[in-house]
Amino acid sequence: MSLVRRLKYLLPSYRREEERDMQEELMALAEMAEPGELGNLTRVAEEGRAAWNWTLLEQLYRDAQYAFRTLRRNPGFTATAVLSLALGIGANTAIFSLVDALMLRWLPVRDPQSLVQVKMGTSKSDFAGDTFSYAIVNALAEERTIFEGVCGFSGAEFTVGLAGSLNRVPGAWVTGSFYETLGLNPALGRLLTSEDDQPGAAPAAVISDGYWSRQYARSAEVIGQMISIHGVAVPIVGVSPAGFTGANVGSPADITVAVAALPILQPVDEPLLGRGIYWLRVLARPRPGLSVQQATAHLAAVWPQIAERAVSPAWPAAQRKEMKETPLMLVPGGTGYTFLRAIFQKPLMVLLGVTGLVLLIACANVASLLLARATARRREISVRLAIGAGRGRIIRQLLTESTLLASIGAVLGVGVAWITARLLLGTLLSGGQFRGRLVQFDLTPNWRVLAFTSAVALATGILFGLAPALQATALGGANTLQEDARGARSRSRLLSSLVSLQVALSLMLLIGAGLFVRTLQNLQNVDPGFRREGVLLVDVDGRREGYTDERLLALYKDVLERVRRLPGVTSASIASHTPLSGSTWSEAAVPKGQVLPEKDNAIFVAAGPQFFSTMQTRRIAGREFSERDDGEVRVAIVNAAYAARHFPGRSPIGEHLTATVAKPAGDLEIVGVVADVAAGALRRPPHPTVYVPFFQQAPRSAALEIRASGSLAHVAEEFRKELQPTFPSNPLEVRALSDQVEQTLVQERLMANLAGGFGVLGLLLACAGLYGLLAYSVVRRTKEIGIRVALGARPQVVQWMVARGALRLIGIGVLLGLPAAWAASRWVRSMLFGLTETDPRIIAAAVVLLGAGGLIAAYLPAQRAARVEPMTALRHD
Repeated sequence: MSLVRRLKYLLPSYRREEERDMQEELMALAEMAEPGELGNLTRVAEEGRAAWNWTLLEQLYRDAQYAFRTLRRNPGFTATAVLSLALGIGANTAIFSLVDALMLRWLPVRDPQSLVQVKMGTSKSDFAGDTFSYAIVNALAEERTIFEGVCGFSGAEFTVGLAGSLNRVPGAWVTGSFYETLGLNPALGRLLTSEDDQPGAAPAAVISDGYWSRQYARSAEVIGQMISIHGVAVPIVGVSPAGFTGANVGSPADITVAVAALPILQPVDEPLLGRGIYWLRVLARPRPGLSVQQATAHLAAVWPQIAERAVSPAWPAAQRKEMKETPLMLVPGGTGYTFLRAIFQKPLMVLLGVTGLVLLIACANVASLLLARATARRREISVRLAIGAGRGRIIRQLLTESTLLASIGAVLGVGVAWITARLLLGTLLSGGQFRGRLVQFDLTPNWRVLAFTSAVALATGILFGLAPALQATALGGANTLQEDARGARSRSRLLSSLVSLQVALSLMLLIGAGLFVRTLQNLQNVDPGFRREGVLLVDVDGRREGYTDERLLALYKDVLERVRRLPGVTSASIASHTPLSGSTWSEAAVPKGQVLPEKDNAIFVAAGPQFFSTMQTRRIAGREFSERDDGEVRVAIVNAAYAARHFPGRSPIGEHLTATVAKPAGDLEIVGVVADVAAGALRRPPHPTVYVPFFQQAPRSAALEIRASGSLAHVAEEFRKELQPTFPSNPLEVRALSDQVEQTLVQERLMANLAGGFGVLGLLLACAGLYGLLAYSVVRRTKEIGIRVALGARPQVVQWMVARGALRLIGIGVLLGLPAAWAASRWVRSMLFGLTETDPRIIAAAVVLLGAGGLIAAYLPAQRAARVEPMTALRHD
């Protein structure tokens, strides 16, 4: 039979026509033939169908039709099973969507698989990192024997527009070969080239396709228009191709400018072009025919010469030597760079495992439903087996039903995942490290997500459908009709095993949820060394307004005085940076007379008068800074950790420090000791810290700390009205210190909320499975219960019989779940704080909660069993 006719036979209309012709032909032959000459007409028809089409596909099609009709006739069962699977598959798909967007998705560039990212050193090297200076990037780009192209890039935020209508637009600084290396063509105009990245070149901007659409309605006249960036008119020379928003994954760049334009657009940041500032990440494309290993070997040979001419000559000789000896590495770069990977890679992997457990519980739950339903369908199955249907044929039919259930659940799960993934992303991006950054991910399901969902649906359909199918067909046709006691006991054991498995998996989820919830609580209860409530923070930078270094101090003093006069402000101060803001300043500082170390050994903070009283940091000894510390006498305040390390057993008040904070290194007199403050993270122990007077150090940028009474929102609004005119090119953002502290716990809050939610979901599914088994058991034992009642058994005895069965299943599940939970929780040990993975209180609480849920699930079946009427039970079939 021709291939075309086989394909046409898959069409219902064509198939009906062929069937009608075949039946007419067979009837005509039967009339002409002698009795019995043609044999079984049904078999002849089946042989004809086998010759016309792909029999397996036809049978699968009919199985699917039958399965659909069967599920439609049982809406309660179908809805329960589909909902369980939709939640399990949806949770897995949501987490995988984030994993895909964060770690697996290729950049929309030419041949992204061949791109590499250049990194420096190993984890044990002092120079380990993934950023390079502008000079090093240019030197690497000159190595044409190794690389076809090399480019550097860094995320940025540009202030766009005129005074009074300023907007912050995300963008990027890039080297001239950025677009050439990535192999991109413009959607309009031209892209940046090496000529745009030469010293003295006129600034030029390339905008993204999305920005072109939003701001310019995709007008072709945008080319040549001027856009005001930091108050400088810059021509738009091109539009990048649709879909490309930069090499910083998740951080879209709507405006891209060459690095060489930095002194013109942001003069205060011109030092970034120096050889000692590392801020550009590097993507490269090795020459065709050169493997990554070969390119790495060639790079190792030329790196000492590159370092010799590109490393800052101001560095000490030992540091320059170490830099030259630090190897460079080439790692896959086709997925771009994002700082989010280092933060959320492990949490997302843990959550993927957690949702996998939820899916297993849902599968076990549905398998229990299918097994109980197969018992109700035993007569149908036995009849089909008795009239000659093969066991494999019946198993395939039952697996088709389970796979159809999983497929419907997967379709609904994609919708659940679409909503859940966006909620998860919102939680992920609520952290302080994202303040001031626009972070976006395309969570639209792509082929990887759909393939993952399809694979999960197929696997779960087979997983929860195979055991019930095998069990339902195990006895054969005649034996199934008789259904001996062995078959009933076998089904009961399998059902019990599935429920115990659900209990074990649920216990693992509850223990994990308890560990993460307790970790979050422990971190929230950590004393950060200051009082977070009632404080507003504002970052200000007078350099961007054109103030010289000499005028900055006067500006900041004036701002501080004006803030203190605002209604509702009880105290205010100024500092170089605030705790838990993500900013760090380190210097070398030792007691006078000791040799300064080559590496920084202390955290430094420049703080103004009333800083400690505004932050309500406890003063242990001495005094805090005042206005008289603006003079030539250099003073310092140290924290308890610094005093304990360098002045053990004695008061440091009056002692002197030698610190590199002064150029050249000079003496600082210690005038106070304050309590330790969580500077970088609540998890880390306090680091030795030295505070110096803000107006002696004259930092170029500053953070204002404002303690207010009453409504913080009202004080924030008054602040903006008073001070925004002073900073016309820098929109002021007012934030609460309490929010800044809470935002450092985004990872812990994510794990606590999601693990807790999935733990509750797992518990509900396990309890539903337990309830279903007990209800099924009560129905099957109705006659036995009736006899017990007729012989005088009291209702309490019958209830205890059902409850005892529930406790037995829970006990088996706990015995299975405890070692599994212990093995799994060791993987998350590094994510915990203030407790161990074997915390007895967490384990005990999980077991008690599981036991209570199980007894609640047993209540209704126990009540139903206690109300069984003996005469009704004896007539029960």
